[in-house]
Amino acid sequence: MKKSIVLTAALMIVILAALWAYMTWTSPYKLPSVSSDVPWTSYQLDFSKEEKSYRNAKSLGEKPEPPALPLMSEEAADRAYAYALSLSKDGDGKRDERIRYLQEAVRLVPRNLAYSTPLRLEMAAAGQGEAFVQFMDGLKEADLPQVRLQKAMSLVDRLQEPTIGTASLGQLSYLSIEVLDKVLEDNPYDWMAHYARGVNNLYWPVGLQRIDKSIQDLAFCVAVAHSFADRSPVLWPKAYTALGDALVKKGDVKEGMQVWKDGLKRFPEHEELKRRVQAGNGQAEQIVAKERGMEQFQRPAPDMTDFSVIWNK
Repeated sequence: MKKSIVLTAALMIVILAALWAYMTWTSPYKLPSVSSDVPWTSYQLDFSKEEKSYRNAKSLGEKPEPPALPLMSEEAADRAYAYALSLSKDGDGKRDERIRYLQEAVRLVPRNLAYSTPLRLEMAAAGQGEAFVQFMDGLKEADLPQVRLQKAMSLVDRLQEPTIGTASLGQLSYLSIEVLDKVLEDNPYDWMAHYARGVNNLYWPVGLQRIDKSIQDLAFCVAVAHSFADRSPVLWPKAYTALGDALVKKGDVKEGMQVWKDGLKRFPEHEELKRRVQAGNGQAEQIVAKERGMEQFQRPAPDMTDFSVIWNK
């Protein structure tokens, strides 16, 4: 009798745990509303420092002198960044040196995405994705949203590794989402975190029921793009494209097409939006299936995590 009671209790615990896990997996995100009362700074979309660093790097010419290490000022960090960029033409032969100088720049100014983005991509190309995360974890300001964002993107970068199987793809993507969840716990308005989480969920198979979560985050991103029409034109069409893709992936082709049309009206030269609108409803699902996947886990486009397009103007 006691054994039967214990087994029943254990079974109930398993059932409740499974129910809780399912509800957690499928329940919608709690997103803040977008309103004029929320200042632009809350969305973490000020890239003026990155733009300044890039301009400074270009002003130093094609062959800048390497700064002395360790770096002691932001000016020196800009010079280290410029020197690392200048070595890009040398290919893999100078990768270790590029990584070294970029690491020093990131160590001094970890919030500057202009430094950490090429560092992440260089280390990913060298198969050092885990080492990059460890490096970022070792920074004094490891809890900065910019640092966490790069850690999340490093996990996405690893999805490009050809030896990784489907199960590992899902695991890495979910780990990336968990990092982004922490960013959004600290600041529910962080636009880049919403976009990255939305796109992460966009690549999951439809049957795993992540698409509604993707739509939530991407709709938030488009709402911000609508409210701040004069800001961040590089990012806004990406949000329209991704939200339209998510709606089409869910089966709401008409709604997805309308989002693409709205985006193209605002950004008539954007090639991805133009291609989708011109393809029409009949080919919408084919485009999304090819680029985002439907019933299989799709690897994101390799350039999805390259933030440098924002400030490389």
